[in-house]
Amino acid sequence: MTKFYDTCSLLKKANTLFDDSELFAISSITLEELENIKTSTNRDNDVKYSARVLLRALDAHMGEYKLVIFTNTMLEPIIAKDLPITNDTKILSCALAYEDDITFVTNDLSLKALAQLFFENIESVPEEIDDAYTGFKELVLDDE
Repeated sequence: MTKFYDTCSLLKKANTLFDDSELFAISSITLEELENIKTSTNRDNDVKYSARVLLRALDAHMGEYKLVIFTNTMLEPIIAKDLPITNDTKILSCALAYEDDITFVTNDLSLKALAQLFFENIESVPEEIDDAYTGFKELVLDDE
């Protein structure tokens, strides 16, 4: 079964995406979103860095994943359910058009809810939780 990643889950897996030889698929909309993230002025620097790392990895490993190019005709199942046309539903329509049986991977709660209308197999990328996070940083200052 092929995994089909949305933008959010792909960003969370940026450093380990090609660690195994598992085939996966993404949408051309995801590439557009990643390009927009890396040049955005209102994004967190860590997210922008992850987007740049991910785009470089995708470029270096061209052919090791399937890229589904979005077309407007793919929107038919989305329109049939009277869903709004957004980047999330365009990514979803690309996943629906993919020819293999897939596991849809997303860490986006809204997209996950939409994906449940179409797919049985939905996963999230596990998140690393820093248990030591307290919400503040203790500093000791000196005259220098």
